[in-house]
Amino acid sequence: MDETMILREILDANKIPSFDESVLSKLVTFFGLVIEKNKVMNLTAITDFKDFCVKHFADSLSLLKILKPSSGKIIDVGTGAGFPGIPLAICCPDVSFTLLDSLKKRVDFLNDAVAELGLKNVTLMHGRAEEAGRDESLRDTFDICVSRAVANLSTLVEYVLPFVKPSGTFVAYKGPNSASEIALCSNALKVFSARVDHLNSFELNYGDPDGEEEKSVRTLLFITKDKPTPKAYPRSAAKIQKCPL
Repeated sequence: MDETMILREILDANKIPSFDESVLSKLVTFFGLVIEKNKVMNLTAITDFKDFCVKHFADSLSLLKILKPSSGKIIDVGTGAGFPGIPLAICCPDVSFTLLDSLKKRVDFLNDAVAELGLKNVTLMHGRAEEAGRDESLRDTFDICVSRAVANLSTLVEYVLPFVKPSGTFVAYKGPNSASEIALCSNALKVFSARVDHLNSFELNYGDPDGEEEKSVRTLLFITKDKPTPKAYPRSAAKIQKCPL
């Protein structure tokens, strides 16, 4: 079975909307680019193709089971090796994506990958979230912010909500313990006039009913922001880390 067929089966098993062959081919190409660059730069610990399809592609694209944007602006804060931003950009060509990361080497790689994939809807930015969040061209601008960053939600909220426009949405890709994180970030949400709309939990599926792969529980947490970002935020990284809201 070729790689596009494996990818299609895994996306189907995870109830990801179907895509045509050209989309699947670009996703497979991106896998190859990441793995090749991974030989000289630490991008991912997941190098097996099937694992990559489940834990990077199906996970990133799980948003499309609930919300498939057809226009607008999305920012991926702390994109790392390009997840979830690049897979979403490949599958939503009419949406404008900005991918922000603090490591220039990763941004340089992703610029090369975007050129190789022919993506016209992606802009890469090198910078720290707490600094970029004070840039007037980015602040309170985006319809949707996505992030798979590993920071605790109470910390992550201050990094990402400044980018979200009033009535916009922050989608946090989290693990199985999101309920406990929500309980600890009530004050942070209050500061940013934001609220948890809903969460969607699911298992990442390998598509093999007889397989012995360990299933990962994932949660998409949808947070709506109602008002512009208060002028005092975001604070410096040192203050965010030392005194989370």
